[in-house]
Amino acid sequence: MTPRARRAALAAACLLLAAVVLPLGWAWTLGTEPARAAGVIVDERDKQVLTPRAVAESGTGVVTGNPQGDVTLVEYFDYQCPVCRRVHPDVRDLVDGDGNIRVIHKHWPIFGDASVAAAKLALAARWQGAEVYDAVHHALMTLPGRLTSERARAAAAEAGLDLARADAALAERADAVVAQLQGVASEAAQMGLRGTPVFLVGSYFLPGGPDRAALETLVEGVRKGEDRL
Repeated sequence: MTPRARRAALAAACLLLAAVVLPLGWAWTLGTEPARAAGVIVDERDKQVLTPRAVAESGTGVVTGNPQGDVTLVEYFDYQCPVCRRVHPDVRDLVDGDGNIRVIHKHWPIFGDASVAAAKLALAARWQGAEVYDAVHHALMTLPGRLTSERARAAAAEAGLDLARADAALAERADAVVAQLQGVASEAAQMGLRGTPVFLVGSYFLPGGPDRAALETLVEGVRKGEDRL
């Protein structure tokens, strides 16, 4: 994250912990003041619009957690993002402990070629089953040291990914995989995102690295009907 993005993320987290959370009825660009947008996200550069539901249902993400959950949590992330890696245990514990949260992973590899390679491995893992995907995602998020394409492949294989099948699937569906990653990048551009991670819980929008308590506050708010997709 840039210093400006970090400051914006910290400010957003502080607002959240004070129970003043912005729903997606506000337009938000990191580093700027929020403005009213009548229930949608607006990119002031080109006036393209995304509703919270459109973000969740765009088909560019990988659904995990409980697909029938009563709360939807969307996460934009990169496997090399240090903040993404730091908050991963809290997100995982929350989702596993709750049992009724639908998670949508938006793979947004913005840290270079190794990030792209890792994202593609994770996308291939979903075709080998939900358990394999979850294991590979966790392995890539917790891989110590510097991420490289080779280390990502080794970690994914150790987590249960059949690399031969993954490579074949990625070759066969290369255009679809590229389109999916480009779709996520397009959404991020439309929302004016400038870094990872970014979380959407129901219709609440939170850039930066929230802890478990902050995310639980949003989940509770959605369940109370305060802001639901």
